[in-house]
Amino acid sequence: MNHSSNQKSHNVISGILRRIGMWAVAALVCFVLILGANNHVEVTEYVYETNVIPFSFNNFKIVHLSDLHNKVFPENNTLLLEQIAEQKPNLIVLTGDFIDASNHTNVDDALLFMEQIPKIAPTYYVFGNHERLLDKSILPPYLEKLGEYGVHFLNNETVQIVSDTGQTFSLIGMDDNSLQANIMNTLAEESTDDFKIMLAHEPQFLKEYYAESHVNMVFSGHAHGGQFRIPFTHQGLYAPDQGVLPSLTEGVHTVQDTTMYISRGLGNSAFPFRLFNHPEIVTVTIKVTE
Repeated sequence: MNHSSNQKSHNVISGILRRIGMWAVAALVCFVLILGANNHVEVTEYVYETNVIPFSFNNFKIVHLSDLHNKVFPENNTLLLEQIAEQKPNLIVLTGDFIDASNHTNVDDALLFMEQIPKIAPTYYVFGNHERLLDKSILPPYLEKLGEYGVHFLNNETVQIVSDTGQTFSLIGMDDNSLQANIMNTLAEESTDDFKIMLAHEPQFLKEYYAESHVNMVFSGHAHGGQFRIPFTHQGLYAPDQGVLPSLTEGVHTVQDTTMYISRGLGNSAFPFRLFNHPEIVTVTIKVTE
């Protein structure tokens, strides 16, 4: 009787230990997946063919970065910056949310990146929704530092990007609070260049607003690739302003004559991790056709 009771106790304890071991292994696997998903940066390369832009921009490479949310990658961003520099960009565009306005705002971490990035290539930056949610006292000193570092901040304005031979295209930088405003069409219409690129943080306005402004190219972020993605697919589970199973979270999308490139972003906001969804550097190389 005692032997039988002891055997049952032993079986119960063994079963508990097995379950604990299985949960521990599962937790370890999840930890490794999350760690990799949040720190292994992927480079996604695109080629954009056009006969509209001057030929002197042939092979012109743009690096697109978004949604850092004041994340600092290993070794004070050294490895991330090396990956960006390896692309040999002619231009770097930043489409907002480089400071986080939720529960882990850190201006110094954002400024660390901003100080480093223009050393690689000319850098242009627009605000996303998080910059616009920050306390207004934060923004003036932040913008002053950006100017000192050489980051060009665009707030509903257009600049001309000049090639080595003096030819130009227009770069339009939209503030996140103005993505549905008439000023977008006004800026596009007033541009004297045939080729126009727009920086606009949120992608969900492609059909209704961006394409209607007849710009050639748009760079957006905001959706974080859907945060959690279904394994072996490009389908994210949720994105702000798009809801469940969103359609505009990454990749290239064309409506009429406007092509939009969406970055999955680099960091995370209030929700602290992503899964099956690596941070992303986007590159677009312009190929001028006959």
